Amino acid sequence: MSLALPKIGFVFWPVGTGDSTTVVIKEKEVVMQIDLHHMEKSDDKEDPHVPIVDELVRLLPRKDNRPYLSVFVLTHPDKDHIQGFEMLLKEINIGEIWHTPRIFNEYSADLSDDAKAFKKEVDRRRKITIKNKGKVGAGDRVRIIGHDEIFEEEDYKDFPQEWRTYPGNSIKRVDGEDCSNAFETFVHAPFKESSEAERNETSLALQVALFKDKHSAKAFLFGDHCYPTIRKIYDKTKEKKRERYLEWDILLAPHHCSKRVMYWQDEGKEKEEFKKDIMDEFENSERSAAYIVASCEADFSDEEGKNPPHLKARKRYEEIIESGHFLSTQEHPDKKKPVAIKFELTEDGLNYDRPKGDDSSKAKDISSAVAAARGGETPPKQQVGFGN
Repeated sequence: MSLALPKIGFVFWPVGTGDSTTVVIKEKEVVMQIDLHHMEKSDDKEDPHVPIVDELVRLLPRKDNRPYLSVFVLTHPDKDHIQGFEMLLKEINIGEIWHTPRIFNEYSADLSDDAKAFKKEVDRRRKITIKNKGKVGAGDRVRIIGHDEIFEEEDYKDFPQEWRTYPGNSIKRVDGEDCSNAFETFVHAPFKESSEAERNETSLALQVALFKDKHSAKAFLFGDHCYPTIRKIYDKTKEKKRERYLEWDILLAPHHCSKRVMYWQDEGKEKEEFKKDIMDEFENSERSAAYIVASCEADFSDEEGKNPPHLKARKRYEEIIESGHFLSTQEHPDKKKPVAIKFELTEDGLNYDRPKGDDSSKAKDISSAVAAARGGETPPKQQVGFGN
């Protein structure tokens, strides 16, 4: 059975180790796509990866007889976050694009073909935005997020302030529409001092909040950041007394469940150490019955030198959430036929749309209850819907 988008909510797609997150802000009207990882082999019906561009063509609302995406957000131009963009641009009309300045600080040789196509498109939009002094319509809108010297350069010095967003601020308008009654995105990073850092450290870090009646749902997306920047995000946000922007119902595990989020080698140290402080921060800012999603292959391992996903990280995440609330995109509900992870915000709160026939969480909850009854250290946690 083909997946349908939630009326309002979040979808995390099984696209291998890479990010593709869809956010429905207004049913059949306003849809946001954060990152894209379309794998060529996913077009094979037997392949367990979802062809994300094909799915968006099928599912997006239509305007002028074409699929329409209100906004595309690129956290950073690594291949596993931008692959398939050239195809997306041909198949779908995109109202607005958000990106960091880093795409223009890269040597052409460092960019994939899709990243080059993205750069060409946002450069086209930049020229129109400057020419029209910020008065641009759907299909030409572009927002640049971050502190960067690029605004001092000739090509960008006249780029309108209304289309610049600096970390520490919220965005409530999408594709020319005021969505403040249904949506708010708070930008945590990149920081000004990170503009010349390695590409992962220039990632957008966002809290995306959706609202319906008295309920809200908050997703935290850190891009490919690791411990030092995430530590800084918590410190600066708490310093400004903006703790509400640290709350989450859904945490997209940074950098595809990398251990570098909570295992880090400080300068002067001989080896990496477990950073309990950041796991405490995650746990203290999660809301009731929260979920952690890992957008990655199902090959979790602690093998030396292995790229994410790391088994160490998974185990640490599973320590801070309820049993069965760690979800991996490529094993949801199983490795052979994974389906997208879907959350919907309803009049009852945020609900996880469990695939039919998936009893894994029930089995884990029973196991936890039995362990607790035998004298475990903590009582079993109850699995419920959540909101507020």
